[in-house]
Amino acid sequence: MLLRFITPLMLLSFTGNALAVLQNQDVQYGKTCAVTPSSKDVIDPVQLQQTDAGTIGVESRSAEILSDEKAYFTGNVIIQRNGQWLSTAKATIDQQRGEIIASNGIIFNDGELTVTGDSLYLDLEQDAAELYNSNYRLRNYNARGHAQLLLLSRQKMLLKDSSFTTCPGDSPAWQLRAERIEINETSDYGEAWHARFELFDVPVLYLPYFNFPLSDDRKTGLLFPTFDSSSNSGFEVEVPYYFNIAPNMDATISPIYMSERGTMLQGEYRYLFQQSGGQVNISYLNSDDTRTDEKKRYLWHVQHSAQLTRDLSFYLNATEISDDNYLNDFGSDFAGRADTHLYRVAQLDYAHKNWAAQLRTEDYELIGDYRSPFRTLPQLSVDYSSNDFEGFSASLYNELTHFENQNQSQEYATRAHIEPSIQYRYEKPAFDAEAELSYLYTHYWQESPDSAIKEEVTRALPRARIRARLHMERPVEINDTQYRQTLSPQIQYLYVPYENQQNIGIYDTSLLQDDYHGLFRSRRFSGLDRIAEANQVTYGVSSSFFTQNEREVFRASIGQIYNINNSRTELFAGNGEIETSSNSEWVADINWAVDKNWSLRSSIQYDTELNTTRKSQTAIEFRKDESNLVQVSHRTATNILNNDIEQVGTQTVWVASSRWQVAANVFYDLTHDRLNDAMVGVQYSSCCWALRVSAYRRINRDLEPAVRGNQTNGDTQFDNGISIQFIISGLASDNSGLINMLEKSTYGYRRPFYLSN
Repeated sequence: MLLRFITPLMLLSFTGNALAVLQNQDVQYGKTCAVTPSSKDVIDPVQLQQTDAGTIGVESRSAEILSDEKAYFTGNVIIQRNGQWLSTAKATIDQQRGEIIASNGIIFNDGELTVTGDSLYLDLEQDAAELYNSNYRLRNYNARGHAQLLLLSRQKMLLKDSSFTTCPGDSPAWQLRAERIEINETSDYGEAWHARFELFDVPVLYLPYFNFPLSDDRKTGLLFPTFDSSSNSGFEVEVPYYFNIAPNMDATISPIYMSERGTMLQGEYRYLFQQSGGQVNISYLNSDDTRTDEKKRYLWHVQHSAQLTRDLSFYLNATEISDDNYLNDFGSDFAGRADTHLYRVAQLDYAHKNWAAQLRTEDYELIGDYRSPFRTLPQLSVDYSSNDFEGFSASLYNELTHFENQNQSQEYATRAHIEPSIQYRYEKPAFDAEAELSYLYTHYWQESPDSAIKEEVTRALPRARIRARLHMERPVEINDTQYRQTLSPQIQYLYVPYENQQNIGIYDTSLLQDDYHGLFRSRRFSGLDRIAEANQVTYGVSSSFFTQNEREVFRASIGQIYNINNSRTELFAGNGEIETSSNSEWVADINWAVDKNWSLRSSIQYDTELNTTRKSQTAIEFRKDESNLVQVSHRTATNILNNDIEQVGTQTVWVASSRWQVAANVFYDLTHDRLNDAMVGVQYSSCCWALRVSAYRRINRDLEPAVRGNQTNGDTQFDNGISIQFIISGLASDNSGLINMLEKSTYGYRRPFYLSN
């Protein structure tokens, strides 16, 4: 062993310079919660003289060396070895035994760990150290604590009778006290045995074993518990446990105790491979104490996507619930509380050059007392398109679909459809036009208890469509700012002859909603069970303003469908309603990015003949940044399931200060003069902990009153609740913000430019 000693004269001069630098040093370990060390317990390796690998360097005021066996040092002793530094008042180095013993107070630093304590024993051969009655600090993890005995070995630290926290101050907001804590620096995790968790020096939880991450890397262990209270479920406690199975898969199990209902178990499994990925979710409550019948409640969700080959892909998305009230009672990440149906689909897609094929099965589960829908079991479609000739293109669409009623086994149908089309498209910078001629041939084999539905039906309809658009633009200066304004008028003629189709059942068809762009579609219905008669002219104009860097800041559009002959095609027979637009209905859209913070979106369908608004929605939003926004919205709709809707709402997320954040949404029903949905949340965040409190009030959509055994008198019922979540920094991470609470509410947050129509 090689020892290099520095004379007392050199030491006095060097030590003074080192301490002067340390006193002005401010070591930061976090953005808002740094445990800043003081000069008395820090050694700065940069300022001290370095030694070669394997060499021990010692500085002291006095030294006594006994041959090659022992050396005694006293007075401001600093020992350096392989990047490790020790400062003490008194030290002994035994070269024969390979030991270093320090007493009368020590400071130890290896660049990652700083320890202050009473004494130290260092085994040079084993590269292991024992430190007694010490305070430690982990530089990279912003963690600190106290240990009666601290054992250091290669890349591992063992603490006995110790504490652990990431909070500053003499009285940390939280800390973990344990008989034994082991920290593995290579794995970035810690383990504790016989631990108790303390909040503000008050023990709140005992854990015989506990492990926790020291970084943002995923780690198996407990996640943040959540405490809720609601009028429907009572007091709720959720304690999730996370499993880091592999780098490409994980799982979470969350038992949820509800005082009024019982204990629900939720599980999630996620996986990701090079060519596929997906997840499986399950929620199960064996017996719901609030129900008199059908006590078992559950939800399962499966999602999977895979790229099987370059041309072949597979997709699966399915959700199932035990009863119609499940979403209203428990909510879900896969469906909203206000949703009227669940959609399930599995499909195999093939695409190669001009060919595209799809094999699909799909299913709708309607939530509530509605007409039973049909399942698609299955649907095979093949599409061929070719544009070998300049301007001309041709396509051939083929489809074979089998439908089955979910509840009526004797009601089913098979549909074969062939649709050849020829298109011509002409494009110039200031003008484009297209013409399309299609022939829609469909044959049905049907079985239905409805006598109006025939066993076999053949329908053959031609469809002609011509569309033309102008593209004009000019430079415009507004308030000394240069813009490029575009003006695009367009006109379309659509012709489809009339055919009575009431002998065909409704299997996958519904009325499409119209916005400005929807006016120029070639069909009024989704699916193929109804092809609307059309002898109509559609006209409209759209204008936009672009900045010099081509950012669209304003767009306004207005259009109308003029029916030369009124359409006689109805979705259902005998309802007396024509399911297409009338001559007098105008559609207008406005998108306006007022500046980088303000934005406006408005859409309206107005009937000038009846002087009524069929549908409108407007949203104004102020977004300071990703954490601060205020949105005010208004929407109306007439004759929706024989009801009119008019609602006004506001949604807000705002950072009031570095510690306080608030979120709220309120939606008021102007038609029925009642509050439909309201939520307010407040979060207080310090450097190492946060408290999130939220409360809500929403309409209780009880779709099964008889199952609960509490028939109501028809008055609107509300569900009220409160949620409390304590978030601890340093034991795990929490990436969810208050804006996520808005997105999961009954009327989720949507940006104005992406409002659904």
